[in-house]
Amino acid sequence: MKGAARADKLALLAEELARAQQAAAHFEWSVHRCEPLSAATTWSAEDLERLESMASRFARLSDLLTQRLMRLADDLELETAGSLLDRLRRAEKRGWVDHDGELVRIRELRNLVAHEYADEDLAALYREILRLAPALLDCVQRVTAWSTGVR
Repeated sequence: MKGAARADKLALLAEELARAQQAAAHFEWSVHRCEPLSAATTWSAEDLERLESMASRFARLSDLLTQRLMRLADDLELETAGSLLDRLRRAEKRGWVDHDGELVRIRELRNLVAHEYADEDLAALYREILRLAPALLDCVQRVTAWSTGVR
């Protein structure tokens, strides 16, 4: 990759990392507000607004990681473009998560949030988002650490 093209990609990486870090801060704030609600199966309108906001922030952060940062990482490392699953596996190999399959599960949850889901599944969905929140937030920190090595 030529110097100017690499510099452009590194600048884009810095921008996307800043977006991801801001999204992570917003998501983390929502998680803290929603943790006390995780044991309930019925919620007030205010509770639902909090939970839906958390789920939306989860989906946004997941998209920033999988659709933007992982693609940039592959591009900077001169990896051949592939499927989403290929990107997730390469991110796991980079050490961006502790457990195989976590990024796949995060993506599956993102898809559930982005599409309609049944009311009876809401409690399980929100609990799973809360369970995976630490892995998603930690992934942002690991991507940030990784980025210092490619700059």
